[in-house]
Amino acid sequence: MRNGNRSAMTPAAAPSIFVGRQFFAGYQLPVALGQYDPARAFAGHYGLIHIAQGTGLIEGPNGPVMVAAPAVILLDDVIRPSIIRQQSLVLEALFFEPGVINSLFTPRLLRATPVFDGTVEQDAYLLRRFLEPEAVGRPLLLSATLHQRIGDALGRVGAEGAAQIDAHWPCRTRSWLIELLFQLRVANPQVQQLTAVASDDRLDQALLFVHERFNTEFTLDDVARWCGSNRTQVNQRFRALTGQSLRQYVIGLRMRAASSLLRDTGLPIAEIMARVGYENGSNFTRTFRGAFGQTPREHRRTTRPD
Repeated sequence: MRNGNRSAMTPAAAPSIFVGRQFFAGYQLPVALGQYDPARAFAGHYGLIHIAQGTGLIEGPNGPVMVAAPAVILLDDVIRPSIIRQQSLVLEALFFEPGVINSLFTPRLLRATPVFDGTVEQDAYLLRRFLEPEAVGRPLLLSATLHQRIGDALGRVGAEGAAQIDAHWPCRTRSWLIELLFQLRVANPQVQQLTAVASDDRLDQALLFVHERFNTEFTLDDVARWCGSNRTQVNQRFRALTGQSLRQYVIGLRMRAASSLLRDTGLPIAEIMARVGYENGSNFTRTFRGAFGQTPREHRRTTRPD
């Protein structure tokens, strides 16, 4: 599966909310994308600043901090860092209300509730990093691949929200936001863990390769070449880190992403299937049933909020 070659759109103006035109005229989707402007506070919104280019000094929650591309800064509903100085700095900013992910969510509720019931907790999982003091307001370094994926996802959010080609535009815009959050959630915590445990061991870094490319086509041989190792060593190390073979782990990531998109958007199942790396509908349905005991259609019907 390929996500396409659409490159990130460098925002030319401060973020603004997407408003429906021909389809759902006047409807305001509480997602805003544009060039970062500390004056545009978007109260009650979470935010993400993608440091796409350049370097700068920003006022973080604990004082001035240097930032440089490629990196990302997560913002809760309060923190809005100011820019002290900069050199060729390009900051792409995305703001969204937590209710875009699940209509129950507000920043206050997410702070007050450590664990939700059932599938609501699966939605909250995407947003937990926006509640972590060690993550919010500080630059998180990105690999080149994740940097590109975040830029692509932001570009697609902007393109879908601007083009509004059909009645699916709100769902499709939200779906790219969900995919972006999923990428950050599965990749960044592992980056920190592996850096602390074995930053010089490329076999351990195989997990990063997989997290960043889970919805694309790659083989065990590809991972082994990237690690400068062989198939047997990679699979053994992967099982030691995760308790699963590489293939099992990748399938698990794909199924979790598919579940989120089925539950939280109205996108056609065929589109979701392609987004998580499957080209054959029968294979996708069989794999999904094995993971959740339901077909994708049944899963959508039983887990989507009313």
